[in-house]
Amino acid sequence: MNAKLEEQKKGTNQVTLNFELSISTKPNVVKYNTTGSVTLAGKPDDIKKKLEVNPKTKIPQILFTIYQHVFNSIYMLSANLNTPYPPPDLLHPMAEKIQILSSIPQSQSPPEKPEAPAVAPAASPAQPADKQAANK
Repeated sequence: MNAKLEEQKKGTNQVTLNFELSISTKPNVVKYNTTGSVTLAGKPDDIKKKLEVNPKTKIPQILFTIYQHVFNSIYMLSANLNTPYPPPDLLHPMAEKIQILSSIPQSQSPPEKPEAPAVAPAASPAQPADKQAANK
């Protein structure tokens, strides 16, 4: 994946960035190119936080957000074109995934998912007594 972020406008409480993403699939069958702009509005500290580069991945936080939105569109497009879609976790290096997985202590099991409430089966339409007897 190749990505380009370029600041267009900067104000006290707002920053506008242009982005360009070039994403190839594995296997290398399709290459998706996407361009657009994103506007961050809010408190200057919040904007600064979204523009900061993650020291582990060397990727700005805003690029993760952009990729999540772009991925949704590419996923739908690839389904219509019957082509492979890029991995949803393309921006997360494998080392970071392993670190996240190994952060659970061995003595502690991961939290269980709550069970879905039981759904009663749909009632079948009532049959007249003579048809019920014939079915038996």
